Amino acid sequence: MIATLVLAAIFHVAAVAFLPDVIMAVVSKIALQSSKASVNTAIYRPRETHDQQTIVMPSPDLLYTLCVYDVSQKPLRIEAPVPKGTYFSVAMYAANTDNFFVINDRQLERDGREILLVHKGMSYHGSGNYRVVEAPTPQGIILCRTLITDENRIDEMIRIQHQVTITQVEQ
Repeated sequence: MIATLVLAAIFHVAAVAFLPDVIMAVVSKIALQSSKASVNTAIYRPRETHDQQTIVMPSPDLLYTLCVYDVSQKPLRIEAPVPKGTYFSVAMYAANTDNFFVINDRQLERDGREILLVHKGMSYHGSGNYRVVEAPTPQGIILCRTLITDENRIDEMIRIQHQVTITQVEQ
């Protein structure tokens, strides 16, 4: 009985400590392979359907743009145009699946549309009107969501989705 409890405790601690990193690694690998994209580039996902799901629990009412990032060497600049009259957000997830940053359309309109993502403790140089976000881990995922509120605007929404840019910043 005691051996079972000890073994259960060991498996529980191991799952809590390592499973999030494994999940993020698998999701990142699937995203890159399915889109044939590389790290630090925007992946513009088509509208999700029930038979094509690479994002966990996707909504058919959202357009997704994602990026598997690595800021271990250079920061990333994320430029996000905000579509009018609908919800839009940029969320960032660390390698252990922790959500460490979210900004929505209202905040982007007020605070600027550029974000500079740096690894914690990284020095960076530059000027401009951007918000600096420190990533707690050098790798992770950036996920942009656009709510489709009007089927008549779907082409416009896709055009705006493709204006989200993610580029490495030369130092």
